[in-house]
Amino acid sequence: MRAFIEGYGCSLNRSDTEQIQGLLKIKGFSLVKEPEKAGLLIINTCAVKEQTESKMLRRIKELNAVSEKCNSTLIVFGCLPKINPAAVSKVSPGVIQIGPSLEGLSSFLGLQAQAFSPNLAEEKSSPFVSIIPIARGCLGNCSYCAVRNARGQLKSYSISELNRKFKKAVKETPEIWLTAQDTGCYGKDIGSSLPELLKGLLKRKGNFRVRVGMVNPSHLISFLDSYLSLFSDERLYRFFHIPLQSGSNQILKAMSRPYTRAQFIDLVKRIRGQFPDAVIATDVIVGFPGETEKQFRETVSALKETCPDVVNISRFGARPNTPAALMWGQLHGGEKKKRSRILTDLCREISLERNRLFVGEKQKILVTERGPKGNFVGRNQNYKPVVVRKNLLGKFAEVKIKGAFPTYLLAVPCSK
Repeated sequence: MRAFIEGYGCSLNRSDTEQIQGLLKIKGFSLVKEPEKAGLLIINTCAVKEQTESKMLRRIKELNAVSEKCNSTLIVFGCLPKINPAAVSKVSPGVIQIGPSLEGLSSFLGLQAQAFSPNLAEEKSSPFVSIIPIARGCLGNCSYCAVRNARGQLKSYSISELNRKFKKAVKETPEIWLTAQDTGCYGKDIGSSLPELLKGLLKRKGNFRVRVGMVNPSHLISFLDSYLSLFSDERLYRFFHIPLQSGSNQILKAMSRPYTRAQFIDLVKRIRGQFPDAVIATDVIVGFPGETEKQFRETVSALKETCPDVVNISRFGARPNTPAALMWGQLHGGEKKKRSRILTDLCREISLERNRLFVGEKQKILVTERGPKGNFVGRNQNYKPVVVRKNLLGKFAEVKIKGAFPTYLLAVPCSK
């Protein structure tokens, strides 16, 4: 039996894809890279944005054509079957749809595997990176978000379970990603917290690196001091993904985001006050319903004041069954595109200036990726991409930063 799988979306989705591959291996499938050669096709979908959904539907239609031609079975897995099943059925009538539930897929395959098991054999997409989901669902109620409808309410995994998973990961890879829909709400349903979890994990000895996924500002505010105290340990990447979404308090309220512009700015200042080289990554939505030019400019000024290193810019797109889809003041696509372009240009300037600060420094990096044109990509202490020409995959290396670009640093290995 042969199976083909491809996955899209966030690191949580990437972890699901790896676990699906593990489930298939347990069931006796061999994995192939061409859908035409498989009897079972699985696409793990993302539907966080309108544009992403369109891309998914095009790909599902292509795979459905392969499935019909080769008489194979197609499963559409992930968030899209929960968010917009009718759209999937329209492009692929009669296709099997399974929401983002590994239990559901396990049952379909005739397995008893749990959705998350420390002993489940993942098929890792990288031999140097382990992805550990620490929770499913979230506590948010954002008016634009359909993913909460797909993933449901928060379910944190126990610290003991995660400790076993982490122990295994450290033995297998030098880099570990802790991921969730919102890592900041970890433990709120089981009487724990993200700082408590990290403190326990970092007791494990070893030369490894940990990247913590997105933390919403409202949660970070509640435990910032105890959280920052952990980052003196060099094994924690000084990388902080904190979504702003809008610099306007009025728009944040319409988005049902429970924090203010001032609170976000204060978080960034306190982090950079303790760790000036910390990378701040953030997310911004432009063109939310009713967003005026003045409110958009408030987002521009918030970004200028905080100078985030990485900004994920999205144009608002109405998602099914969300309050924002029905709100007054839906903006024209051309206006959203214009505002997106303004932010893109600004954020490239900011990230370039931030990266120039590191030119001439000697830094320690962990190399985990192959880059284009025969290059290799490592990450420094604050998780900035550092490009080197020498093959140092899976290794820690001392390098000197020689150049800066908006999205990466260029370096050469230090001579011994």
